[in-house]
Amino acid sequence: MKRRAVVLMMAMVAVLGLALGRATPAYAGAATDVVKGKQTAMFELLKQSSPANDAKLQGIFDEMLDYGSLAQASLGGEWAARTDAEKGQFSDLLKQLVRKAWERNLKQTLNFTIEYLGEETVDGAVMVKTKAMAKSPDARDEPLEIAFKVGQKDATWRVQDIVTEGVSLVSSYRSQFTKIIKKDGFPALIQKMKDKIAKGDVR
Repeated sequence: MKRRAVVLMMAMVAVLGLALGRATPAYAGAATDVVKGKQTAMFELLKQSSPANDAKLQGIFDEMLDYGSLAQASLGGEWAARTDAEKGQFSDLLKQLVRKAWERNLKQTLNFTIEYLGEETVDGAVMVKTKAMAKSPDARDEPLEIAFKVGQKDATWRVQDIVTEGVSLVSSYRSQFTKIIKKDGFPALIQKMKDKIAKGDVR
């Protein structure tokens, strides 16, 4: 798998040109433990695919992802202009896109070793840093640096963004969504999201 392809797929999860503020030193902590535990469990389920495991996988996604935060951040300034019904419809479609994209990307990295580098606090959020490295000694793929932005919600750590090689899931979505809304309107965005889901086009 080409490095560029992995970066793009993870960014579209998958995967805000994150402006880093003052940060505390990286260390292994509670947030890292949660991300590592969930990721490991998902990889194991994917290695033994079955209807039961697929359901368990979706359950882990729902435990791990902060869909509300992802939805609001992905619309940015457009969020406030939407009705409650529009917000609900958009959030549901984004949830489907993110889950399908992340599952696809996990499958692409089954043969990678994930190294957990620690975590640091950046502007109030916790960034869990990881590096994905191909297991094959002959592999030409370069290591990928992937950071999970997590926050506390309902007494647990949930993922609010994924930054791969400096490319953010949230900013990538927001850029695309804002452009579509300004050009064709919010209904056009909803239709495009529905079309992508129907076609299985989650890259």
